[in-house]
Amino acid sequence: MSGELEEAQWRYRRDLLPDGDPLVAALEEFADRERTHTIRSVRRIDPVTGKPGPVEDLAVANGTYTARPSPRREPRAGPRGPEQQRPCSWYAMSGFVDAHAHVSSLADLVGLLVHGVTACRQLWGEPAHLLADGARRARHAVLPHLWTTAGVIDGPSTRLPEVVTVVDDKRAVRRVIEDAVAFGFDGVKVYDDVEPAVLDELLRRAARAGLPVVGHAPQRVPFATAARGMRTSEHLYGAVPNVFRLPADRRWPVLADALAGTRVADRAASLGEALAGSGRTRHLICPTLVCWRARSGERARTRPSRAALAAATPNRRRAWQHAAREALRLDPSEGRSRSGSVDRLGELVARTENVAGRLLVGTDCGNPFVLAGPSFHKELAELERAGLGFPALLRAATVNAYRAMAPPSSATAGAAPSSSPDLVLYRQPPAGRVGGLTRPDAVLIDGVLLDEADLDRLWALRLAGSGLDASVWPRGELDPPMSGDRPTKETVTLAERGIS
Repeated sequence: MSGELEEAQWRYRRDLLPDGDPLVAALEEFADRERTHTIRSVRRIDPVTGKPGPVEDLAVANGTYTARPSPRREPRAGPRGPEQQRPCSWYAMSGFVDAHAHVSSLADLVGLLVHGVTACRQLWGEPAHLLADGARRARHAVLPHLWTTAGVIDGPSTRLPEVVTVVDDKRAVRRVIEDAVAFGFDGVKVYDDVEPAVLDELLRRAARAGLPVVGHAPQRVPFATAARGMRTSEHLYGAVPNVFRLPADRRWPVLADALAGTRVADRAASLGEALAGSGRTRHLICPTLVCWRARSGERARTRPSRAALAAATPNRRRAWQHAAREALRLDPSEGRSRSGSVDRLGELVARTENVAGRLLVGTDCGNPFVLAGPSFHKELAELERAGLGFPALLRAATVNAYRAMAPPSSATAGAAPSSSPDLVLYRQPPAGRVGGLTRPDAVLIDGVLLDEADLDRLWALRLAGSGLDASVWPRGELDPPMSGDRPTKETVTLAERGIS
Protein backbone atom coordinates (compact mmCIF):
# COMPACT_ATOMS: atom_id res chain seq x y z
CA MET A 1 0.00 0.00 0.00
CA SER A 2 1.19 3.53 -0.58
CA GLY A 3 -0.02 7.07 -0.11
CA GLU A 4 -0.01 9.85 -2.66
CA LEU A 5 2.90 9.87 -5.08
CA GLU A 6 4.73 12.78 -3.50
CA GLU A 7 4.68 10.88 -0.23
CA ALA A 8 6.04 7.63 -1.66
CA GLN A 9 9.62 8.88 -1.91
CA TRP A 10 11.46 11.18 0.40
CA ARG A 11 11.79 14.20 -1.82
CA TYR A 12 12.51 16.80 0.83
CA ARG A 13 14.00 14.90 3.77
CA ARG A 14 17.69 14.18 3.84
CA ASP A 15 18.50 13.50 7.47
CA LEU A 16 16.75 11.60 10.23
CA LEU A 17 18.92 13.18 12.94
CA PRO A 18 18.78 16.95 12.37
CA ASP A 19 21.13 19.11 14.41
CA GLY A 20 19.47 20.97 17.24
CA ASP A 21 16.43 18.70 17.46
CA PRO A 22 15.49 18.06 21.14
CA LEU A 23 14.83 14.41 20.31
CA VAL A 24 18.32 14.03 18.88
CA ALA A 25 19.80 15.58 22.03
CA ALA A 26 17.87 13.14 24.24
CA LEU A 27 18.82 10.09 22.18
CA GLU A 28 22.49 11.13 22.16
CA GLU A 29 22.34 11.65 25.92
CA PHE A 30 20.98 8.14 26.41
CA ALA A 31 23.74 6.74 24.18
CA ASP A 32 26.34 7.90 26.73
CA ARG A 33 24.83 5.77 29.49
CA GLU A 34 26.54 2.77 31.02
CA ARG A 35 25.90 -0.44 29.10
CA THR A 36 27.20 -2.81 31.78
CA HIS A 37 24.76 -3.36 34.65
CA THR A 38 22.38 -5.90 36.16
CA ILE A 39 18.60 -6.10 35.95
CA ARG A 40 17.43 -8.12 38.91
CA SER A 41 14.47 -10.43 39.45
CA VAL A 42 13.27 -10.86 35.88
CA ARG A 43 10.95 -13.49 34.44
CA ARG A 44 11.50 -13.74 30.69
CA ILE A 45 8.40 -14.63 28.69
CA ASP A 46 9.03 -17.37 26.16
CA PRO A 47 8.16 -15.94 22.71
CA VAL A 48 6.98 -19.36 21.50
CA THR A 49 4.79 -20.44 24.42
CA GLY A 50 3.92 -17.03 25.89
CA LYS A 51 4.69 -18.35 29.38
CA PRO A 52 7.06 -16.71 31.90
CA GLY A 53 10.20 -18.56 32.93
CA PRO A 54 11.96 -18.69 36.30
CA VAL A 55 13.13 -15.60 38.17
CA GLU A 56 16.58 -14.59 36.92
CA ASP A 57 19.07 -11.76 37.10
CA LEU A 58 20.18 -10.39 33.73
CA ALA A 59 23.83 -9.33 33.60
CA VAL A 60 24.11 -6.76 30.80
CA ALA A 61 27.54 -6.23 29.25
CA ASN A 62 28.30 -4.18 26.15
CA GLY A 63 24.88 -4.49 24.60
CA THR A 64 24.06 -8.13 25.36
CA TYR A 65 22.82 -9.89 28.43
CA THR A 66 23.42 -13.19 30.19
CA ALA A 67 20.74 -14.75 32.38
CA ARG A 68 21.66 -16.37 35.68
CA PRO A 69 19.47 -17.75 38.45
CA SER A 70 18.27 -15.15 40.88
CA PRO A 71 19.73 -15.79 44.36
CA ARG A 72 17.29 -17.50 46.68
CA ARG A 73 16.51 -16.12 50.09
CA GLU A 74 16.70 -18.25 53.16
CA PRO A 75 13.26 -19.77 53.79
CA ARG A 76 11.28 -17.79 56.30
CA ALA A 77 7.81 -18.13 57.68
CA GLY A 78 5.16 -15.81 56.40
CA PRO A 79 1.39 -15.45 56.39
CA ARG A 80 1.25 -17.63 53.25
CA GLY A 81 3.88 -20.17 54.20
CA PRO A 82 7.66 -20.30 53.55
CA GLU A 83 9.05 -17.87 51.01
CA GLN A 84 11.61 -19.60 48.80
CA GLN A 85 12.51 -16.98 46.23
CA ARG A 86 12.69 -13.22 45.89
CA PRO A 87 9.61 -11.73 44.20
CA CYS A 88 9.69 -10.94 40.51
CA SER A 89 10.34 -7.28 39.68
CA TRP A 90 10.07 -7.48 35.88
CA TYR A 91 8.45 -9.47 33.11
CA ALA A 92 10.52 -9.27 29.94
CA MET A 93 10.08 -10.26 26.35
CA SER A 94 12.29 -9.89 23.31
CA GLY A 95 12.15 -6.58 21.47
CA PHE A 96 9.24 -6.22 19.06
CA VAL A 97 9.66 -5.76 15.31
CA ASP A 98 7.36 -3.76 13.03
CA ALA A 99 7.81 -5.92 9.94
CA HIS A 100 6.46 -3.35 7.47
CA ALA A 101 7.28 0.29 8.19
CA HIS A 102 7.73 3.51 6.26
CA VAL A 103 9.75 5.64 8.64
CA SER A 104 9.90 9.23 7.42
CA SER A 105 11.11 11.17 10.45
CA LEU A 106 12.90 10.88 13.75
CA ALA A 107 9.47 11.19 15.37
CA ASP A 108 8.54 7.88 13.74
CA LEU A 109 11.62 6.15 15.17
CA VAL A 110 10.90 7.49 18.65
CA GLY A 111 7.25 6.47 18.36
CA LEU A 112 8.38 2.93 17.69
CA LEU A 113 10.94 2.87 20.50
CA VAL A 114 8.69 4.12 23.31
CA HIS A 115 6.13 1.45 22.42
CA GLY A 116 8.66 -1.39 22.67
CA VAL A 117 9.47 -1.72 18.96
CA THR A 118 13.27 -2.02 18.92
CA ALA A 119 13.59 -2.88 15.20
CA CYS A 120 11.63 -2.47 12.00
CA ARG A 121 11.79 -3.47 8.36
CA GLN A 122 11.94 -0.22 6.38
CA LEU A 123 10.45 -1.37 3.08
CA TRP A 124 11.21 1.63 0.90
CA GLY A 125 14.67 2.70 1.86
CA GLU A 126 16.99 5.56 1.10
CA PRO A 127 20.53 6.44 2.18
CA ALA A 128 19.05 8.53 5.01
CA HIS A 129 17.82 5.31 6.64
CA LEU A 130 21.25 3.73 6.28
CA LEU A 131 22.84 6.80 7.88
CA ALA A 132 20.45 6.60 10.82
CA ASP A 133 21.24 2.94 11.35
CA GLY A 134 24.92 3.79 11.13
CA ALA A 135 24.45 6.24 14.00
CA ARG A 136 22.82 3.42 15.97
CA ARG A 137 25.69 1.00 15.28
CA ALA A 138 28.25 3.67 16.16
CA ARG A 139 26.35 4.26 19.42
CA HIS A 140 26.01 7.91 18.62
CA ALA A 141 22.28 7.72 19.45
CA VAL A 142 19.88 5.17 20.91
CA LEU A 143 17.63 4.13 18.04
CA PRO A 144 15.65 1.13 16.79
CA HIS A 145 17.46 -1.07 14.28
CA LEU A 146 16.43 -0.32 10.68
CA TRP A 147 16.49 -3.30 8.32
CA THR A 148 16.22 -1.46 5.01
CA THR A 149 15.39 -2.43 1.45
CA ALA A 150 16.46 -0.50 -1.61
CA GLY A 151 13.88 1.57 -3.51
CA VAL A 152 11.00 -0.37 -5.04
CA ILE A 153 11.51 -2.39 -8.24
CA ASP A 154 8.65 -2.67 -10.72
CA GLY A 155 7.94 -3.53 -14.36
CA PRO A 156 7.32 -1.31 -17.41
CA SER A 157 3.54 -1.26 -16.79
CA THR A 158 3.99 0.19 -13.29
CA ARG A 159 1.39 2.58 -11.91
CA LEU A 160 4.15 4.62 -10.21
CA PRO A 161 6.76 5.35 -12.89
CA GLU A 162 7.87 8.54 -11.13
CA VAL A 163 9.08 6.82 -7.98
CA VAL A 164 10.04 3.20 -8.73
CA THR A 165 12.99 1.63 -10.51
CA VAL A 166 11.68 0.04 -13.70
CA VAL A 167 13.39 -3.27 -14.48
CA ASP A 168 12.63 -5.05 -17.75
CA ASP A 169 15.67 -7.14 -18.68
CA LYS A 170 18.71 -8.98 -17.30
CA ARG A 171 20.98 -5.97 -17.59
CA ALA A 172 18.60 -3.85 -15.50
CA VAL A 173 18.32 -6.63 -12.91
CA ARG A 174 22.08 -6.82 -12.59
CA ARG A 175 22.30 -3.06 -12.12
CA VAL A 176 19.73 -2.86 -9.31
CA ILE A 177 21.32 -5.75 -7.42
CA GLU A 178 24.79 -4.23 -7.75
CA ASP A 179 23.46 -0.86 -6.55
CA ALA A 180 21.69 -2.43 -3.56
CA VAL A 181 24.88 -4.21 -2.52
CA ALA A 182 27.03 -1.12 -3.10
CA PHE A 183 24.80 1.07 -0.92
CA GLY A 184 24.60 -1.57 1.80
CA PHE A 185 20.87 -2.21 1.71
CA ASP A 186 19.58 -5.32 3.47
CA GLY A 187 17.21 -6.50 0.74
CA VAL A 188 15.25 -5.54 -2.35
CA LYS A 189 11.52 -4.92 -2.65
CA VAL A 190 9.38 -5.75 -5.68
CA TYR A 191 6.01 -4.38 -6.69
CA ASP A 192 2.95 -5.63 -8.54
CA ASP A 193 4.01 -5.35 -12.17
CA VAL A 194 7.34 -7.18 -12.22
CA GLU A 195 7.22 -9.67 -15.11
CA PRO A 196 7.65 -13.41 -14.39
CA ALA A 197 10.92 -13.76 -16.31
CA VAL A 198 12.33 -10.67 -14.63
CA LEU A 199 11.36 -11.97 -11.19
CA ASP A 200 13.14 -15.24 -11.92
CA GLU A 201 16.33 -13.40 -12.87
CA LEU A 202 16.02 -11.04 -9.91
CA LEU A 203 15.63 -13.92 -7.46
CA ARG A 204 18.63 -15.71 -8.95
CA ARG A 205 20.94 -12.69 -8.80
CA ALA A 206 19.69 -11.57 -5.39
CA ALA A 207 20.38 -15.04 -3.96
CA ARG A 208 23.93 -14.94 -5.34
CA ALA A 209 24.43 -11.53 -3.73
CA GLY A 210 22.95 -12.61 -0.39
CA LEU A 211 19.97 -10.23 -0.63
CA PRO A 212 16.47 -11.41 0.29
CA VAL A 213 13.61 -10.33 -1.98
CA VAL A 214 10.43 -9.06 -0.32
CA GLY A 215 7.38 -7.04 -1.28
CA HIS A 216 4.17 -7.38 -3.26
CA ALA A 217 3.59 -10.74 -4.88
CA PRO A 218 3.63 -9.73 -8.59
CA GLN A 219 0.25 -9.91 -10.29
CA ARG A 220 1.38 -12.09 -13.18
CA VAL A 221 3.28 -14.60 -11.04
CA PRO A 222 1.38 -17.43 -9.30
CA PHE A 223 1.61 -16.87 -5.57
CA ALA A 224 3.01 -20.35 -4.95
CA THR A 225 5.83 -19.58 -7.39
CA ALA A 226 6.58 -16.21 -5.77
CA ALA A 227 6.58 -17.79 -2.30
CA ARG A 228 9.29 -20.25 -3.28
CA GLY A 229 11.68 -17.38 -4.03
CA MET A 230 10.58 -14.35 -2.01
CA ARG A 231 11.23 -14.27 1.71
CA THR A 232 8.07 -12.30 2.57
CA SER A 233 4.98 -10.91 0.89
CA GLU A 234 2.95 -7.94 2.04
CA HIS A 235 -0.73 -7.03 2.53
CA LEU A 236 -1.99 -10.53 1.61
CA TYR A 237 -1.57 -9.69 -2.07
CA GLY A 238 -1.59 -12.96 -3.93
CA ALA A 239 -4.13 -14.39 -1.51
CA VAL A 240 -6.51 -11.54 -2.35
CA PRO A 241 -6.36 -9.09 -5.26
CA ASN A 242 -4.54 -5.79 -4.87
CA VAL A 243 -7.72 -3.77 -5.09
CA PHE A 244 -5.90 -0.46 -4.76
CA ARG A 245 -4.83 -0.87 -8.38
CA LEU A 246 -8.50 -0.43 -9.33
CA PRO A 247 -10.59 2.74 -9.65
CA ALA A 248 -11.75 3.93 -6.23
CA ASP A 249 -15.39 2.96 -6.77
CA ARG A 250 -14.50 -0.67 -7.56
CA ARG A 251 -11.97 -1.44 -4.83
CA TRP A 252 -14.11 -2.47 -1.91
CA PRO A 253 -16.83 -4.28 -3.91
CA VAL A 254 -14.12 -6.40 -5.56
CA LEU A 255 -12.59 -7.22 -2.17
CA ALA A 256 -16.01 -8.07 -0.70
CA ASP A 257 -16.69 -10.42 -3.61
CA ALA A 258 -13.27 -12.09 -3.20
CA LEU A 259 -14.10 -12.87 0.44
CA ALA A 260 -17.78 -13.79 0.07
CA GLY A 261 -19.24 -17.05 1.30
CA THR A 262 -16.80 -19.93 1.51
CA ARG A 263 -14.09 -18.05 -0.37
CA VAL A 264 -12.26 -17.08 2.83
CA ALA A 265 -11.78 -20.74 3.70
CA ASP A 266 -10.82 -21.60 0.13
CA ARG A 267 -8.28 -18.78 -0.08
CA ALA A 268 -6.84 -19.68 3.33
CA ALA A 269 -6.38 -23.27 2.21
CA SER A 270 -4.63 -22.19 -1.01
CA LEU A 271 -2.43 -19.74 0.89
CA GLY A 272 -1.52 -22.38 3.45
CA GLU A 273 -0.55 -24.81 0.70
CA ALA A 274 1.64 -22.18 -0.98
CA LEU A 275 3.40 -21.38 2.30
CA ALA A 276 3.93 -25.04 3.12
CA GLY A 277 5.35 -25.57 -0.37
CA SER A 278 7.76 -22.64 -0.21
CA GLY A 279 10.63 -24.97 0.74
CA ARG A 280 13.88 -23.49 2.02
CA THR A 281 12.54 -19.95 1.69
CA ARG A 282 9.98 -20.64 4.45
CA HIS A 283 7.91 -17.76 3.13
CA LEU A 284 6.30 -15.34 5.62
CA ILE A 285 3.23 -13.10 5.19
CA CYS A 286 2.71 -9.60 6.61
CA PRO A 287 -1.02 -8.72 6.47
CA THR A 288 -0.95 -5.05 7.72
CA LEU A 289 -4.61 -5.26 8.78
CA VAL A 290 -4.38 -1.94 10.62
CA CYS A 291 -3.60 -0.20 7.34
CA TRP A 292 -6.39 -2.02 5.50
CA ARG A 293 -8.71 -0.79 8.26
CA ALA A 294 -7.48 2.80 8.03
CA ARG A 295 -7.82 2.82 4.23
CA SER A 296 -11.41 1.61 4.48
CA GLY A 297 -12.50 5.00 5.80
CA GLU A 298 -14.35 3.52 8.77
CA ARG A 299 -14.08 5.57 11.96
CA ALA A 300 -14.95 3.17 14.77
CA ARG A 301 -11.45 1.68 15.13
CA THR A 302 -9.32 4.04 13.05
CA ARG A 303 -10.66 7.04 14.99
CA PRO A 304 -9.27 10.02 13.05
CA SER A 305 -8.84 13.09 15.24
CA ARG A 306 -7.22 16.51 15.19
CA ALA A 307 -4.45 15.21 17.43
CA ALA A 308 -3.76 12.33 15.03
CA LEU A 309 -3.69 14.75 12.09
CA ALA A 310 -1.26 17.00 13.95
CA ALA A 311 1.00 14.03 14.77
CA ALA A 312 1.53 13.16 11.10
CA THR A 313 4.97 13.86 9.64
CA PRO A 314 4.66 17.27 7.89
CA ASN A 315 5.30 15.99 4.38
CA ARG A 316 2.62 13.34 4.85
CA ARG A 317 0.04 15.62 6.47
CA ARG A 318 -1.70 16.56 3.23
CA ALA A 319 -2.36 12.88 2.45
CA TRP A 320 -3.70 12.38 5.98
CA GLN A 321 -6.01 15.39 5.63
CA HIS A 322 -7.28 14.04 2.31
CA ALA A 323 -7.99 10.67 3.95
CA ALA A 324 -9.82 12.37 6.84
CA ARG A 325 -12.02 14.28 4.41
CA GLU A 326 -12.85 11.11 2.49
CA ALA A 327 -13.71 9.31 5.75
CA LEU A 328 -16.03 12.14 6.77
CA ARG A 329 -17.82 11.94 3.42
CA LEU A 330 -18.23 8.16 3.58
CA ASP A 331 -21.72 6.85 4.25
CA PRO A 332 -21.64 5.07 7.64
CA SER A 333 -23.22 1.91 6.22
CA GLU A 334 -20.52 1.75 3.54
CA GLY A 335 -17.89 2.20 6.24
CA ARG A 336 -19.35 -0.74 8.17
CA SER A 337 -19.40 -2.86 5.00
CA ARG A 338 -15.75 -2.13 4.26
CA SER A 339 -14.81 -2.78 7.87
CA GLY A 340 -16.56 -6.14 7.58
CA SER A 341 -14.29 -7.01 4.65
CA VAL A 342 -11.27 -6.22 6.82
CA ASP A 343 -12.71 -8.54 9.48
CA ARG A 344 -12.83 -11.28 6.85
CA LEU A 345 -9.21 -10.57 5.96
CA GLY A 346 -8.48 -11.20 9.64
CA GLU A 347 -10.35 -14.49 9.41
CA LEU A 348 -8.22 -15.41 6.40
CA VAL A 349 -5.06 -14.66 8.38
CA ALA A 350 -6.22 -16.62 11.42
CA ARG A 351 -7.10 -19.67 9.32
CA THR A 352 -3.75 -19.51 7.52
CA GLU A 353 -1.70 -18.94 10.68
CA ASN A 354 -3.34 -21.93 12.32
CA VAL A 355 -2.13 -24.03 9.39
CA ALA A 356 1.25 -22.58 8.55
CA GLY A 357 2.58 -20.42 11.41
CA ARG A 358 4.15 -17.97 8.95
CA LEU A 359 2.88 -14.63 10.24
CA LEU A 360 4.60 -11.25 10.71
CA VAL A 361 3.29 -8.18 12.56
CA GLY A 362 3.62 -5.11 10.36
CA THR A 363 1.71 -1.86 10.09
CA ASP A 364 2.57 0.03 6.88
CA CYS A 365 2.99 3.01 9.20
CA GLY A 366 3.25 6.34 7.42
CA ASN A 367 -0.02 5.78 5.62
CA PRO A 368 -2.88 7.99 6.85
CA PHE A 369 -3.81 7.34 10.48
CA VAL A 370 -1.26 4.56 10.84
CA LEU A 371 1.13 6.24 13.27
CA ALA A 372 4.49 4.64 14.01
CA GLY A 373 4.38 3.06 17.46
CA PRO A 374 0.72 2.95 18.50
CA SER A 375 -0.22 1.30 15.20
CA PHE A 376 2.00 -1.70 16.04
CA HIS A 377 -0.20 -2.49 19.02
CA LYS A 378 -3.31 -1.81 16.96
CA GLU A 379 -2.11 -4.48 14.52
CA LEU A 380 -1.64 -6.91 17.40
CA ALA A 381 -5.19 -6.07 18.54
CA GLU A 382 -6.51 -6.68 15.00
CA LEU A 383 -4.86 -10.09 14.90
CA GLU A 384 -6.05 -11.01 18.39
CA ARG A 385 -9.59 -9.98 17.47
CA ALA A 386 -9.31 -12.24 14.41
CA GLY A 387 -8.75 -15.19 16.73
CA LEU A 388 -4.98 -15.61 17.00
CA GLY A 389 -3.70 -16.63 20.42
CA PHE A 390 -1.10 -14.86 22.52
CA PRO A 391 1.79 -17.28 21.77
CA ALA A 392 1.19 -17.02 18.00
CA LEU A 393 1.20 -13.23 18.20
CA LEU A 394 4.41 -13.12 20.24
CA ARG A 395 6.07 -15.47 17.76
CA ALA A 396 4.93 -13.28 14.86
CA ALA A 397 6.16 -10.09 16.55
CA THR A 398 9.56 -11.51 17.49
CA VAL A 399 10.85 -14.91 16.36
CA ASN A 400 9.37 -14.82 12.86
CA ALA A 401 10.51 -11.23 12.40
CA TYR A 402 14.08 -12.02 13.44
CA ARG A 403 14.12 -14.69 10.75
CA ALA A 404 12.71 -12.22 8.21
CA MET A 405 15.69 -9.94 8.93
CA ALA A 406 18.38 -12.63 9.19
CA PRO A 407 21.06 -13.18 6.53
CA PRO A 408 19.84 -15.60 3.83
CA SER A 409 22.18 -18.40 4.92
CA SER A 410 20.82 -18.54 8.47
CA ALA A 411 17.20 -17.79 7.55
CA THR A 412 16.95 -20.70 5.10
CA ALA A 413 18.93 -23.08 7.27
CA GLY A 414 16.71 -22.50 10.30
CA ALA A 415 19.59 -20.89 12.21
CA ALA A 416 18.07 -17.42 12.60
CA PRO A 417 18.05 -16.09 16.18
CA SER A 418 14.99 -16.90 18.26
CA SER A 419 15.54 -14.03 20.67
CA SER A 420 16.93 -10.51 20.70
CA PRO A 421 19.50 -8.76 22.89
CA ASP A 422 16.85 -6.04 23.25
CA LEU A 423 14.08 -6.45 25.80
CA VAL A 424 10.71 -4.89 26.53
CA LEU A 425 10.01 -4.90 30.27
CA TYR A 426 6.79 -4.72 32.26
CA ARG A 427 6.06 -4.53 35.97
CA GLN A 428 2.93 -6.67 35.57
CA PRO A 429 2.54 -9.85 33.51
CA PRO A 430 0.56 -9.37 30.27
CA ALA A 431 -1.74 -12.23 31.33
CA GLY A 432 -2.00 -13.62 27.83
CA ARG A 433 -3.51 -10.46 26.32
CA VAL A 434 -1.86 -8.07 23.87
CA GLY A 435 -3.62 -5.17 25.59
CA GLY A 436 -1.09 -5.60 28.40
CA LEU A 437 1.80 -4.81 26.05
CA THR A 438 0.88 -1.32 24.86
CA ARG A 439 2.76 0.66 27.52
CA PRO A 440 6.18 -0.78 28.42
CA ASP A 441 7.61 0.17 31.79
CA ALA A 442 11.17 -0.02 30.43
CA VAL A 443 13.08 -0.92 27.28
CA LEU A 444 16.57 -2.41 27.11
CA ILE A 445 18.11 -1.49 23.75
CA ASP A 446 21.72 -2.17 22.84
CA GLY A 447 22.52 -2.42 26.55
CA VAL A 448 20.94 0.93 27.47
CA LEU A 449 18.06 0.73 29.93
CA LEU A 450 15.34 3.32 29.31
CA ASP A 451 12.97 3.45 32.27
CA GLU A 452 9.40 4.70 32.42
CA ALA A 453 10.44 8.32 32.92
CA ASP A 454 12.79 8.14 29.91
CA LEU A 455 10.07 6.67 27.68
CA ASP A 456 7.52 9.26 28.82
CA ARG A 457 10.04 12.03 28.20
CA LEU A 458 10.72 10.83 24.66
CA TRP A 459 7.02 10.52 23.85
CA ALA A 460 6.38 14.02 25.23
CA LEU A 461 9.18 15.42 23.06
CA ARG A 462 7.82 13.56 20.05
CA LEU A 463 4.36 15.08 20.58
CA ALA A 464 5.79 18.52 21.31
CA GLY A 465 7.46 18.46 17.90
CA SER A 466 3.94 18.23 16.44
CA GLY A 467 2.63 21.04 18.64
CA LEU A 468 0.84 18.66 21.02
CA ASP A 469 0.94 18.46 24.80
CA ALA A 470 1.73 15.06 26.29
CA SER A 471 -1.67 14.98 27.98
CA VAL A 472 -3.39 14.97 24.59
CA TRP A 473 -2.17 11.46 23.76
CA PRO A 474 -0.93 9.45 26.77
CA ARG A 475 1.76 6.89 25.92
CA GLY A 476 0.21 3.45 25.65
CA GLU A 477 -3.12 4.70 24.32
CA LEU A 478 -3.70 3.36 20.81
CA ASP A 479 -5.55 6.55 19.81
CA PRO A 480 -5.83 9.97 21.41
CA PRO A 481 -9.03 10.53 23.40
CA MET A 482 -11.80 11.72 21.09
CA SER A 483 -13.77 14.02 23.42
CA GLY A 484 -14.39 17.20 21.45
CA ASP A 485 -11.53 16.31 19.12
CA ARG A 486 -13.20 14.64 16.16
CA PRO A 487 -12.32 16.52 12.96
CA THR A 488 -15.06 17.95 10.80
CA LYS A 489 -15.04 18.83 7.11
CA GLU A 490 -14.51 22.44 8.13
CA THR A 491 -11.55 21.80 10.47
CA VAL A 492 -9.86 19.52 7.93
CA THR A 493 -10.25 22.16 5.21
CA LEU A 494 -8.85 24.85 7.51
CA ALA A 495 -5.92 22.60 8.44
CA GLU A 496 -5.11 22.11 4.77
CA ARG A 497 -4.88 25.89 4.44
CA GLY A 498 -2.60 26.13 7.45
CA ILE A 499 -5.30 27.66 9.67
CA SER A 500 -5.87 26.14 13.10
